[in-house]
Amino acid sequence: MVQGSCLCGAVAFEVAGEAPPIGMCHCSKCRKVSGVASNATFMVARDRLAWTRGEDRIKRFALPTGWGVSRCAVCGSPLPSLHPSGGAYWVPAGLLDADPGSRVAAHIYVGSKAAWDEIGGHAPRYEESYGSESADD
Repeated sequence: MVQGSCLCGAVAFEVAGEAPPIGMCHCSKCRKVSGVASNATFMVARDRLAWTRGEDRIKRFALPTGWGVSRCAVCGSPLPSLHPSGGAYWVPAGLLDADPGSRVAAHIYVGSKAAWDEIGGHAPRYEESYGSESADD
């Protein structure tokens, strides 16, 4: 089991089982919502995530397209967000309270990364999403 929480501790959750590999998204939306070069997340089935505290403090922000983010209404930390399909959560890896054991498995949307973003490590890089053509450095 993996546990996570927001900055102020008002919202907490558990993910049953092991954390899946982490993906780093470099798209402009993830940059804007995170304020950094990329957004480190992993995806888990909806039935694997349980809110343990503060579910009533979750505030959802969304664009007209439906794309958005959930945040703690107290401290503003990003929180797990339900995927549009409703069957899984995107979980921000930075919320985890301990080492999940998983590591970065891929960088996606590197074709739209910021000019100043320098990607390190050896994980595969994709111009768009998983399965798209790999990007060369």
